[in-house]
Amino acid sequence: MPTGYRHKLFAVFLLCAGSSSLADTYRWVDDSGQVHYTDQQRGAKSQVLKSYSTPGAARDTSQDRMKKTRKLLDAYRLERRQKHEQRAAQQAAEEKRTRNCNRARDDIRRYNSYRRIYNLDQDGQRVYLSDQQRAELMQRAQERVTRWCRGSPD
Repeated sequence: MPTGYRHKLFAVFLLCAGSSSLADTYRWVDDSGQVHYTDQQRGAKSQVLKSYSTPGAARDTSQDRMKKTRKLLDAYRLERRQKHEQRAAQQAAEEKRTRNCNRARDDIRRYNSYRRIYNLDQDGQRVYLSDQQRAELMQRAQERVTRWCRGSPD
């Protein structure tokens, strides 16, 4: 059952429960001594039983019930909005993780396929990395893969 449908059904139930608590219950005894309970008065021998409804339920007007229902529905809307925002944030974080994982894996593939790796200096000239610098670069790339790809070092 969809969540929205359940919330609406619950709100209708609350409205119905509030209105049914207004009915009186009568107790009466027939000629053979049998005790009966009903919601309709049966002659002079019928006794009104005390209602055990919640305090203030009989005093609520339809406007009060509508206000309570609206407040409940507003709370459900707020909860749904918060869940939607949370899902959107999780999805954005997952997309960022996937994007960074792919970049880190691409870096490792490139570093492994190139014979020599270089950076450009201020003048635009190539400055080739030493073996130690290349190893450090590979290590940093591997750390990024471990961080963003949940430890799967492809």
